[in-house]
Amino acid sequence: MVIDTLPVFLQRIAALLAGALLVTAFAPLGWWIFAFISPAVLVFLWLDAAPRQAALNGYFFGLGLFGLGVSWVYNSIHEFGHAPALFAAALTLLFVLTISCYPALAGWLQAPRQRLNRRLGVRLLLVMPAAWTLGEWLRGWLLTGFPWLQLGYSQIDTLFAWPAPVTGVLGVSWLVMLLVGAGYVVWLGRFRARSVAVLVAAAVVLVCLQSARIDWTRAQGQPLDVALIQGNIAQEDKWQPDWLIPTVERYIDLTKQNLTADLVVWPEVALPGEYALFKETVLEPLRSFLISRHTDLVFGVLRRSDRGMHNALVKLGEDTETYYKRHLVPFGEFIPLRREAAWLGDMVELPAADLTPGWQANTLTVKGFQAGGSICYEDAYGAEVAEMLPKANLLINVSNDAWFGDSFAPHQHLEIARMRALETGRPLLRTTNTGITATIDYRGRIRKRAPQFEVHVLRDTIQPRAGATPYVHWRNRFIVALMLILLALGLALSRAPKKAPPRHSGRTPETSAK
Repeated sequence: MVIDTLPVFLQRIAALLAGALLVTAFAPLGWWIFAFISPAVLVFLWLDAAPRQAALNGYFFGLGLFGLGVSWVYNSIHEFGHAPALFAAALTLLFVLTISCYPALAGWLQAPRQRLNRRLGVRLLLVMPAAWTLGEWLRGWLLTGFPWLQLGYSQIDTLFAWPAPVTGVLGVSWLVMLLVGAGYVVWLGRFRARSVAVLVAAAVVLVCLQSARIDWTRAQGQPLDVALIQGNIAQEDKWQPDWLIPTVERYIDLTKQNLTADLVVWPEVALPGEYALFKETVLEPLRSFLISRHTDLVFGVLRRSDRGMHNALVKLGEDTETYYKRHLVPFGEFIPLRREAAWLGDMVELPAADLTPGWQANTLTVKGFQAGGSICYEDAYGAEVAEMLPKANLLINVSNDAWFGDSFAPHQHLEIARMRALETGRPLLRTTNTGITATIDYRGRIRKRAPQFEVHVLRDTIQPRAGATPYVHWRNRFIVALMLILLALGLALSRAPKKAPPRHSGRTPETSAK
């Protein structure tokens, strides 16, 4: 094949560019077709590559994907963490170098060994898709995980996303890689293998089309009138003493103007300080207004418990309930290996680096319904969101994407939230400080969205739902088990068959000659 004569440095450049091109498949561009084209380039580079070369090609693909796709990490560290530019660049580079190991692992897993033959059909339909999907799962789990830019998110607006209520986003990633592999089998395989690949591709399309017709959940009760308040407090102003009163007044005034709503939602840590600081002077008077108008308020704030300080989501109304964030951001909300990393605090401003994780996936009672809350990038962890179901009738995510400025991150984050709504069959209310605030229906479609970097109140009516999708019941266990089975099966089928001993006819050369 051509790949045999392609110089190694050109292979690395091709992998790097293909990884960078994959970023266009995700929001904000959403050119989903590149979710097939870019991996197809990588698979081409893997076809005849030995394990080491396949791993390196996968690694350079990861460098392109994450080097461009999560470049906003630099914005957070430098522009808002006020770290020196060189130091911020070094931390971002270290992060990208680390997470690029997962595509490298997938490349190493799928590569043929001496004891394996080159049965491309088996590798392309069984081994490669399973290896890629397991790599994405591992990246979303190991060392607290970073499940950003999983391939399946790029398909949220296509028919290939519809199996997500069964398989989750990882299953969508697998389907994409399976179709890429099937395309190569049609191109390179023999007639029998091509027939199998065509049947596989047709089956994927039919399953996706059928999945679109299934409603796994059902409407429950009356719709809720909601008001999502986007305060648009600049990150550089948020914790300044001069901005404390203007911030509080902005949220209070906008809430009082929207007390006709059943539910008002403020973003993550909307009040810049501890809950106790605002309880008597701000929240109790506001609570009286809420009760008189039969309105519930859900808002983000720092709140202390007997276990420590938490990033919290509080429901205020006739009663008060609290959800404590369970999945904290490393180096943003807590510092792993604090003693060894103490020097980091001298380089980067970490406004809330000593938070304590929550311990319970509890829901909040909102107008007689149960709301499953998540704070910031907690909604990137589908299995954790699903822990609140089927009890939760709707989902609420509050965030402060001002940390990422005018980058890819707020758009990518909204895409992730849409997948959570589709996986769980629940409407999702997403309220952020500077955007993108949005309402999302139970099929992952955006109903309404607010403009970025503007003070805005998003009004909408959403329908709570009951029931459970298959994904809610088995979460990632099903797809991970399936991938392990397919990987093991593919490797077993790829083993080179033992050479059969020569068959003897029972005649000697002498008798044969007679």
